Amino acid sequence: MVFPYLYYLFLIIPLCASCTNKTASESNQPTIEFLSVENGRKAILDESYEPYFDILQPREIQAFTGKKPPFTNIDSVRNFARNEFSAAVTNFNTHEKECLSYVIQRISKLMTINGLSSVANQPWIFIKIEDWLCGGFAHTRGNYIILSQRHIDHYMTNWTANRTPEQERVLLANLGGLLVHEQFHSLQRTHKTKFDTLYSKYWSFAKVDVRSEPFITTNQVSNPDAPTTEWAFRDSNKYYWIRTLLNPRSEEPKMGKDFYALAFELEKHQMGYRVSKTSENTLKSIDLQDFESYYNLFPVDKGLDHPNEISAYMFAEYYRALLENQVPFVEAPPTSENTARNFILWVEKYLS
Repeated sequence: MVFPYLYYLFLIIPLCASCTNKTASESNQPTIEFLSVENGRKAILDESYEPYFDILQPREIQAFTGKKPPFTNIDSVRNFARNEFSAAVTNFNTHEKECLSYVIQRISKLMTINGLSSVANQPWIFIKIEDWLCGGFAHTRGNYIILSQRHIDHYMTNWTANRTPEQERVLLANLGGLLVHEQFHSLQRTHKTKFDTLYSKYWSFAKVDVRSEPFITTNQVSNPDAPTTEWAFRDSNKYYWIRTLLNPRSEEPKMGKDFYALAFELEKHQMGYRVSKTSENTLKSIDLQDFESYYNLFPVDKGLDHPNEISAYMFAEYYRALLENQVPFVEAPPTSENTARNFILWVEKYLS
């Protein structure tokens, strides 16, 4: 471990009684805000970094909200989504704020010790939602980290006054890993050019302008952590556009359960790209798990549909290795060693 288990030496950041519950701004202390219901409802609709609600389609809205939109007009359907998202916002309680603040303090100290000032200095801003929205999955909108009651309750199991060293370790590894993952999405928006460098120069992605197909658009899953779909993977002089879709046979699509990922082969078209088709006019694609030259390239097996997710999952593993005073990705499979090594080099160069 980088830190001894002397957790009583660390003071919980005082919580302000204001509507945002912003922590005191002190030297070397992370900035943490817990948004009130009123402010959270405004923030969850923020699209200043990239479009989200303006690109949503009816089927994915049904999956995200658990309700079929009662409209046919696309603008009305998207307004329905906005109303549902904002209605899901609720308040953090004092116990939750104390736990999250404590873990963030430990994360910030660990990042500072390891020279990762960009991570240590990034503000933490939270919105709490009810479990029914987006299946209760943690996600982000802009620089806001969105946590559900289910996730909070699950990860706070070891937050007790008399916790053992092992409970402390689990708390920091599990809750800390989740928070670091989501904060990485905030960093991706704040330092976009740095991440563009990771994806295009250290990894094998390229920015492309793709003309979508009706089947893809109808069944798309717009990831709030990676709503833009400008990245394609280069492999053997071909480009592949990786998308997570809803099962087209599901009349009531469910979060997670009805998701599947495909890699669509691309071809040049006018000023951009389009999805290649077979002689039978079907879209050329491969199940992502069967795309071995891609699937085996990374030392993680989740979030492989977008480099934003890949890098966030990898940084969570990087964080856990630092927490345990271990070398990151030391057990990475041989096929992913180069990708992991490049990621570490990029982190040390661009997040210091």
